[in-house]
Amino acid sequence: MNSKPEKIYKGIAASKGISIGKPFVYRAEVPSYKVDVSPAAILSSDAEISDYESAVNQSVKELNKIFSLAKEKLDEKNLQIFEAQLSFLYDNFFHSKVKDRIRSENKQAFAVFKEEIQILENAIVASNDEYIRDRVNDIEDMKNRVLRNLLKGRLVSKITENSIVIARNLSPADTILFSNRNLLGIATDLGGINSHVALISRSLRIPAVVAMQEISVNIASDDFLIIDGYKGLVIKNPSEDTIISYREQIEKNNELERKLEEIEKLPTETKDGKQVRLSTNLEFNNEVDYVVTHFGCDVGLYRTEHLFMEQGDFPSEEDQYKQYKFLAEHIYPKTVTIRTFDIGGDKILPESQKELNPFLGWRGIRICLDKKETFLAQLRAILKASTGGNLKIMLPMISGIEEVKKTYQYLEEAKSQLRSSNIRFDEKIQVGVMIEIPSAVILADELAKMVDFFSIGTNDLVQYSLAVDRDSSLVCDMYEKFHPAVLRLIDMTVKSAARNNIPVSVCGEMASDPYASLLLIGMGVTELSVVSTQYLQIKRLIRLVNYEKSREVAAKVLTMSTINDVKTYIEDCFNKNIGEQLEAVN
Repeated sequence: MNSKPEKIYKGIAASKGISIGKPFVYRAEVPSYKVDVSPAAILSSDAEISDYESAVNQSVKELNKIFSLAKEKLDEKNLQIFEAQLSFLYDNFFHSKVKDRIRSENKQAFAVFKEEIQILENAIVASNDEYIRDRVNDIEDMKNRVLRNLLKGRLVSKITENSIVIARNLSPADTILFSNRNLLGIATDLGGINSHVALISRSLRIPAVVAMQEISVNIASDDFLIIDGYKGLVIKNPSEDTIISYREQIEKNNELERKLEEIEKLPTETKDGKQVRLSTNLEFNNEVDYVVTHFGCDVGLYRTEHLFMEQGDFPSEEDQYKQYKFLAEHIYPKTVTIRTFDIGGDKILPESQKELNPFLGWRGIRICLDKKETFLAQLRAILKASTGGNLKIMLPMISGIEEVKKTYQYLEEAKSQLRSSNIRFDEKIQVGVMIEIPSAVILADELAKMVDFFSIGTNDLVQYSLAVDRDSSLVCDMYEKFHPAVLRLIDMTVKSAARNNIPVSVCGEMASDPYASLLLIGMGVTELSVVSTQYLQIKRLIRLVNYEKSREVAAKVLTMSTINDVKTYIEDCFNKNIGEQLEAVN
């Protein structure tokens, strides 16, 4: 029996799952060295340079080994983390600068390398873009690797097997190496929802909680932990009742996983026969075959930002055409809704733009409309790939009528250019808009008369409606999708779509949440586009619920004025109808 008191720590849920076990408190050793600046310190610049080159070469060998291991576990997107570090280690311009300074300034390699890396780190930290700031950890990992090898240090890559790693931060390499020891979970002081430790944890399906601020100093090796990657919790020295409750939850989740395969080919309909369109969100090619084989569904949201991220700039029209054509052909006869570039905000901005308030700045459709030729290239690429008639265009960050009108002008210009070159395309390609800014909700009736469909982006709608940064550990508790104001905005959008006879989908994370998805169905949303990992779970829940009951619940919820009232009522109603079957996926 555990005699220590139970204590709960809250962070950001970065990777779903629950694990119970002992912690391994990892403290990365930062190489240190007393720099001797006296003239006698450097006996030979050539020797210093030789040591530096050896350290870089050894670092390349280590990282290549880790990269080989990562290839067995990670998808193409996350492999880019290690490719980026290797590309830096292969950067001859940077290394030449270090070696030139060693010669000209008669300094030790250790000191010069640290100074040059610090310049790079300072530039990254100064960025206003969160994605770029998260990359400083990659530089830090690569820096420490080279410094350690300069000092002939030893690589420490082993942890206690079957443990939950607690750390101030973890590098991508740490995460991959530790995963070979049956890693149960990860909790870190630093990091965000898009940090590398979060991305890799999700890819490896390891429960993870980040942005815990001081978890690394509050956990000792003799503690016992539960990590809850659903709620973003680490429970230190849980009581027997808490342990029993979580073990029951784990077993329910395992049983659910076994049952999900049974419903792959069954129709997506409620118990009382209401058909519900269920589609999936998609970003990378390695997801396509799985979606086609197991789901056979439409793609309700295809994000194109990764094409920008992979190249660091807007991709060529030809590269885009090949990608969109690949999707159209592989998903056919199902449809693919392609969202035009949604760069900015929490994603890297082109041309190194810096903004004090990037979420309220130059992003989404604003960039596309300002960069006409770039936008025309994307529109032409989509049109050329649309000959099968199964592609749709979706516009992000629409705030008003003018943006839609201007987009249609560009679209007509792109069509005219293709016609003049005798290039075929779908003349009736559908165009929709994302509803994610409150002003778009207010203008929904007018917008609905101009477009073919709505797609509600709940992630940004919650953020903009409540003025809450969902990636901030300081206010993330205030980011609440069940806020009555958010639900009423969704209801207004759904009713506007219905009045104008256009479909409305939800492609934000609300669609992938069990309680929220069932509420959205009751509110009249015609399609849910969910993350692929949640597709079968949401499909199963749809088949368990009664549509008419969902409508009654939604109507009642829309009269409520507090978050607590909404959540309590929803949970009570749906648990009464489908009970433990619903609890198993929370």
